[in-house]
Amino acid sequence: MATQKKNHRKEHSIARKNGVREIKQTFLIVCEGEVTEPEYFNSFRLTSASVRAVGKGLNTLSLVNEAIIIKDQEKIRGKLYDQCWVVFDKDDFPNKDFNEAIKQAESNNFQVAYSNQAFEYWFLLHFHLYQGSLHRDKYGDMLTKLLGFKYSKISGEMGRIFNRLFPLTEVAMANAQKVLESFDRVSPAKAESSTTVHRLVQQLLKFVG
Repeated sequence: MATQKKNHRKEHSIARKNGVREIKQTFLIVCEGEVTEPEYFNSFRLTSASVRAVGKGLNTLSLVNEAIIIKDQEKIRGKLYDQCWVVFDKDDFPNKDFNEAIKQAESNNFQVAYSNQAFEYWFLLHFHLYQGSLHRDKYGDMLTKLLGFKYSKISGEMGRIFNRLFPLTEVAMANAQKVLESFDRVSPAKAESSTTVHRLVQQLLKFVG
C-alpha cells in the first residue's frame, strides 16, 4: 500500500510539470499489440480523462484501416473522441508500408505513436539514452536486467512493470525527444532506433490525478 501511495505522489508531480490540467478528454488508442500496449496505457491513473485502449493484433496499414473502422463505428454510436491514436511498430515490415501507415493515419485525424523497431524500445529509454540500431530480439533480456525482475508480455504483468517505469517517465520522454532530433529529416522507417510514444504519454500525463 505504501508503494502505491508513493507512486501516486510522483504521478501528481509529473502531471504538474507537464502543464495545467485540461478539461476532461477522451482517448481512443488502437494498438498493434494485444496485451502489452493496451495494458500499459490503461495503467495511467487518470482522473480527468478516459481511455479506451484496444489491441488488435494487426500491423501498419492493416491496423490503421481497422482503427478508422473503429472510430467510424463509435461515431455512429454517438461516441466522439477528443484524441485518436494508433500505436504500432516497424518490426521487419517494408519501409513503404510503415511510412504509408503513418501518412494514412494522420490524414484520417489519428496521431501516431510508432516505434522503430518495437514498443519496448520506449521502456528502455526510461533507463538510458540508447541510440543507433538495436535489434528488438535484445529488448527482453535488457529490460529484465534493468527492471530487476523478468520482463514478460503475459497479461497481468504490466502493473509491476508500470510501477517500476513510471517514476522515470520524464527521463524517457527527454531521451525519446533527443533521439528523434538526431533523426531530423530521416523518414520514420529508416530512423532506427526511435519512437514517438512519448508524445502520447505526454498527452496522458496532463490528465493524471
